[in-house]
Amino acid sequence: MAVGEQRGEPEIGAGGEPRRFHSGGLADALPNVDDMLKVGDAMFGPFEWQRFDMLVLPPSFNGCPKNSQMIFLTPATINVDTEVAHELAHPWTRNIITSNTIPWINEEFTAYAERRIVAIVQGEERAALNMGLGWRGLKRMMERCKDNLELTILEPDMAGIDPDDMLLWPIKHLIGRPAFDEFLKKYVVTFKFQSIDTETFLEFLKANVPGVENQVNLEEWIEGTGIPPDAMEPDSATYRKICTLAAEFKSGRIPSEDEVADWGGEEWELYLQKLSTDAETSQVNALDELYKLPESCDNEVKVAFLHLAIPMGCRCSFNKVGNSLKLVGRTKYLRLNRQGANTT
Repeated sequence: MAVGEQRGEPEIGAGGEPRRFHSGGLADALPNVDDMLKVGDAMFGPFEWQRFDMLVLPPSFNGCPKNSQMIFLTPATINVDTEVAHELAHPWTRNIITSNTIPWINEEFTAYAERRIVAIVQGEERAALNMGLGWRGLKRMMERCKDNLELTILEPDMAGIDPDDMLLWPIKHLIGRPAFDEFLKKYVVTFKFQSIDTETFLEFLKANVPGVENQVNLEEWIEGTGIPPDAMEPDSATYRKICTLAAEFKSGRIPSEDEVADWGGEEWELYLQKLSTDAETSQVNALDELYKLPESCDNEVKVAFLHLAIPMGCRCSFNKVGNSLKLVGRTKYLRLNRQGANTT
């Protein structure tokens, strides 16, 4: 049972503490969710679950379990439209169709559907930026598993990685986006309310994309280790600009206020992830002084900064890690903060 305020429309709703319904919070999230739901209906077929509700839990909760009609958010994720888009995609790509063995099929299609929804609702640049963050996350996971590369094998276990949607992108580029969108819709219709395994998916893929196995190394993707050579790093004007600015940080250049004037959380997150840990501590402190990133209301930005600053010995950030660990219960943030703290 939850006690709080509830707002919404006939098909969507949101609940939480009254203070969560502010500009930049649930008040802004609801219209976007309505647009995303309409895009999902058009792309993947009718939404079968009658309603889609969001419940904002206290920050100590982990949040975001996969429920067909309701997602449980933490305050840290309210401002992250792509997080909501990802969970909104799950009713089609995880709940209508499930994997009866391992979850990689679910996550591949969910990540792709999330970015298609974001591309239509918020634009191609935003979707490409989100994919860039996914690429960076995949690279970090591979680095973490470098001494146990068997953990990066999708089949049979996928114990060590989240595959993002990197396998589907070479297929999409092979046949084109319109054809792949039709393939995705047919996939949902064909396996609606069923559980499938990898073999079933591959048979469906080869039947509907003839010759795909000669153009995309499916065996390497599913049974090989590491990132296959035909994986595609994202590319967009925004992505390239941020990568360039991050490379210039090592030589002492901090982006000007004009250069970051239109940045949101994802731009800052990518920038911070791309920064070299060989930079001087004074540079990181200067970045903190100018933009107050550890005080960001976007927890992705806050944690990305602390994960950079703490291993470099930026002592002024030490107490901010403690505060973050006390206030946020989501596992991904706790893990990153603890990893940073353990290096000191």
